[in-house]
Amino acid sequence: MIKIKGTLNDKGEVVFQRGKPLPLLTLYQQQTLQLPVEICIELSVTVGINDLISGIDGFVWATKDFCQAEIITNALKIQHIESEIINAESNNISIFLIKVSQDEDIKEGFDFIQNDKSGLRLKPDWDYPEGERNQSFEQWINE
Repeated sequence: MIKIKGTLNDKGEVVFQRGKPLPLLTLYQQQTLQLPVEICIELSVTVGINDLISGIDGFVWATKDFCQAEIITNALKIQHIESEIINAESNNISIFLIKVSQDEDIKEGFDFIQNDKSGLRLKPDWDYPEGERNQSFEQWINE
């Protein structure tokens, strides 16, 4: 489960940390809920993390390690792939999602991180026991 927070604006939209608005509609999608403006809204979304980082909506990687996320976004930048780090929460643990900014770069960014022989060749670090580091990331750093 991923949790993100935002505030309700006067247009009936929830505005999240990065300024992305989400219309808040009723189940029938006919009218906006009548809530006080500037109220804090917390949205919980349950999604399989491997499904999330498959490139859908630009998400190409996730990690519990902020330093790793910064290094990967910088490596993408060197490849001329613009990306950003989005902080989300999963089971009370911070997860740093890497999102590629341009649709035409998503597949290239995804492949660079996970698949290309000349890329990072990383494996998801959430597959490793807590307290241990992502072995594929450590191997790439030390090459």
